[in-house]
Amino acid sequence: MRDKPIQRVELTEFYDVSIFCPFCGQCVMDMEPPGEDPIKACPHTLFLATDEGFEYRSKRFDENLGLEGMDESEIPMPESGLDGLTDQVAIVDSIKFALYAGAPAGLGAYVGFAPEPLEDE
Repeated sequence: MRDKPIQRVELTEFYDVSIFCPFCGQCVMDMEPPGEDPIKACPHTLFLATDEGFEYRSKRFDENLGLEGMDESEIPMPESGLDGLTDQVAIVDSIKFALYAGAPAGLGAYVGFAPEPLEDE
């Protein structure tokens, strides 16, 4: 099966909600309780990012975009920033949640997931 672009779900308001993986149900971003690390990536998590930078990048994400071994400062960023970069993922059945605070010019948050690869992939 050929890879195709990541599917995108966009919310124009940044709701104070937790983000759960659509494949396994694990909470991967939880702002409660305060003081704990809000990022808990599961095996399906490709990336967690805001317009300010990456919080998490999986090996599979880096391989898909040819970013292996690159520090964030070395990544050739499109004009549309991390939102545009993460839109370039081409993994079958991958999905991206894009959330915005104070749209259209506010802060964006981006979380991507993909099913685990099949044995023959």
